[in-house]
Amino acid sequence: MTRITKFIYIMMFIIGITTLITRLITKEYFRASDEFAILCWIGVAFMNELRCIKLQKQIDKLNGNN
Repeated sequence: MTRITKFIYIMMFIIGITTLITRLITKEYFRASDEFAILCWIGVAFMNELRCIKLQKQIDKLNGNN
């Protein structure tokens, strides 16, 4: 995973958490649930990217491309 990818994921997480907290403070619970769902999708995307990187390393190892 490149630095820019990590930076983008970190920024999305920070923005999502900040927005979620703001929505909870202003008592906009419906919007807060939307923000929580977005945070879940960010987590899913991050985990899938890590899984793909791991699988690519295994494929390269099997093909002899160290």
